Amino acid sequence: MQIDRRALEGLLALNDAQLMAIITSLAAQSGIDPAEFNIDPTSIASIRKAISGATDEELARVVAQYQANTQRGKGQK
Repeated sequence: MQIDRRALEGLLALNDAQLMAIITSLAAQSGIDPAEFNIDPTSIASIRKAISGATDEELARVVAQYQANTQRGKGQK
């Protein structure tokens, strides 16, 4: 998974439904049951704010956590 500033700008350009679909998909790929992942459409503004303010170090941590979760999920299958 590669996240950079250009990818973040692309996410921010999506409409709310598209952004929510991507977040839900990423959560599912990380091993989170979509039925239990209660993202509220009103939370999208907060998510957009967090995405826009993310530092390069925070992005690196997110990628590392995502990769660790997907690797852990592969080991459980």
